Parts: sequence; C-alpha cells; structure tokens
Amino acid sequence: LTAEATIVARTILSSLPQELSFAWKDDFLVHISTVDQQHKRLFAILGMLKEVSLAPVSETRRTDIAKVLKSLLEYVLFHFLAEEVLMKRVDYPQFKQHLAIHQAFTAQCLDVQSKFNDSTLDIDGALLGSLYQWLVVHIGNSDRHYASHFFSTIAKGGKDQDFVDTH
Repeated sequence: LTAEATIVARTILSSLPQELSFAWKDDFLVHISTVDQQHKRLFAILGMLKEVSLAPVSETRRTDIAKVLKSLLEYVLFHFLAEEVLMKRVDYPQFKQHLAIHQAFTAQCLDVQSKFNDSTLDIDGALLGSLYQWLVVHIGNSDRHYASHFFSTIAKGGKDQDFVDTH
C-alpha cells in the first residue's frame, strides 16, 4: 500500500469493532483454482494472526504471533512464486510490474516481522487491517488483471486448462 492508502486503511479499520472478519469471500475469486486456493489460505493465516494478536496478553502471546508471522511470510513467498510461474507460462506483459508489487509487499512483511521480533512493533487491528486491505486490493486489481490475460491466452492455445476453476 502507498503511505496514504495505509493511513486511510488504518484509520478506517482501527475504528471498526474487533469482530472484524477477515473471512474469504467468493467475490475474491480469480477463477484459477490453484491461485484461489492459495488466496483462501492467505486469508486463513491472516485470520490466525488476528486471533493470536488480539488475544489477551499471556506468556505465549508473542511466541504465538511470531509463529503465525513466520507462516504468513513463508506462505506469501510460496504463493507469489506460484503466481509468477503462472504469469511466465502465459507471457504476461505486465510481469515486471506485478513482480515489483510482490517484492514490495514481501519487504513490508519482512519489516513487520523484524520489528515485531525486535519488540519495536506490536500487531494491532490497524496493522491487520492494512494487510487485509492490501490483499483485497491486490487480488481485485493486479491478480484479476493477470487472470484475464491467463484466460485469454488459454482460450487461444488451450494450454493450462488444469488450473481453471470451472465452477
């Protein structure tokens, strides 16, 4: 997210109730089955991060958060690599721009993890909201754009049909 978008997202989401749901919605589908499954997993991990970070302070809270942050980062890296492989398979013309977006978000996640591990940052509703907002916006814009190219390419050549969600 840009600095301005982050501020707006944090302002809005910090004023919402803690019951804010990070649940998957079918509106987020890009209809590439492997990608949709991975997106669902990212939402689930964000939900776990919300759960452990908003839990009452305990001896294990920081350790639990650190574990989920590690899982989030590992899965983000896995997911981005999978998307990038698909984009290359269909010669996505905006691959470099999409890759740069992935790299920036990865850097943001690494920064959050590092600051949390150094005890200079706590995971709060505003930060969770900005991560969720980034994911929603990214899927709705960037991922849908490459999915459109993906479908256009397979319609012409018929390859990669095994990735398509026909439901």
